[in-house]
Amino acid sequence: MRYIVSLLLLIITAVPVLAEQQQQAALVKTKQLAATTAAPTKTFIGTLYFDRISQLSSEVNGRIDKVLFREGDIVKQGQPLVELNTDFIRKEIDRITAMIALTQAQLDHAEKDLKRYEELLEKQATSATAFDQLFYSVAEIKAQKAAYEAELASARLQLKKSVIPAPFAGRVLDKNVDVGNWITSGSAIARLGALSDIYLQVPVSEKLLPFSHQGEEIAVKMTATGEQLTGIHQGFRPAADAQTKNLFVRIKLAGYSNPFEFMSAEVTLPIAKKSDQLLVPRDALVTFNGQKFFYSIKDGKAALVPVQIIGFSGDNASIQSPHAQPGMPVVVEGNERLRPDQPVNVVEE
Repeated sequence: MRYIVSLLLLIITAVPVLAEQQQQAALVKTKQLAATTAAPTKTFIGTLYFDRISQLSSEVNGRIDKVLFREGDIVKQGQPLVELNTDFIRKEIDRITAMIALTQAQLDHAEKDLKRYEELLEKQATSATAFDQLFYSVAEIKAQKAAYEAELASARLQLKKSVIPAPFAGRVLDKNVDVGNWITSGSAIARLGALSDIYLQVPVSEKLLPFSHQGEEIAVKMTATGEQLTGIHQGFRPAADAQTKNLFVRIKLAGYSNPFEFMSAEVTLPIAKKSDQLLVPRDALVTFNGQKFFYSIKDGKAALVPVQIIGFSGDNASIQSPHAQPGMPVVVEGNERLRPDQPVNVVEE
């Protein structure tokens, strides 16, 4: 009996405290509801692809000594990817260099003789035939030297081409070689996608063609990471799907540093003409029983306002509601703990 009486006393004592807590004013921050003209939107699923892909290949024959990349690597423009064995070409460069030196020595000797014969010819101390023979001999040696120099330039170019660099900054999509492989000119080494040309391909009904336009900014959310990005509408691909008749919107992603071929993204696109709407920050929206609301303030208390979401643009949502008017206060901070009719105090910025 004593236990029951004590419990009743505890409950009676706690009720005023609870009532006081329930009536305690919540601190919130607000913004004014803004009017805008926007088109209703819908979220579609797009697929990432590289608009510029290089099937990287070798220009020279050789055995691979080093492979300096792995599948999936991000590489910089000019970064060495493969090095070929250069033992033979270096020996060839040494041989040609020696032949050029020998030819130069022969040329120096022949030019001295030519000068001496020229002086003798002026004194009529030698025949014109002997002078002509030496003259053409010098010309032949010069031609031989030029041929060796061309061979040397070719050998040095081959040496340079034995290091195969990335033609642009990109991601390695496929790796086709390994150390010890013999490759010939034109052999595929890797497939490389350019980081400067990352696009999303989004299938949409052909009926949506009039509502989105090239150059518009498009809200994008990467499915894998949740990153919020802004893409640029690059128009439609020139062919519809033969079976579904869907068109494909091309969205360019600038500065996205971690792309994976064929990964998905949520893309927000307009689905009708622009109309007058209200703009509310996304953070202001709350959900009860599947219905979207935001909190406003009426007579110093929190008031729930039901809304219909028309679409999203960046950090804002376009809404329609017969209970909302431009300029009315919208709770943007502190709304997560509010309850309807709870007193509120607005904190000024």
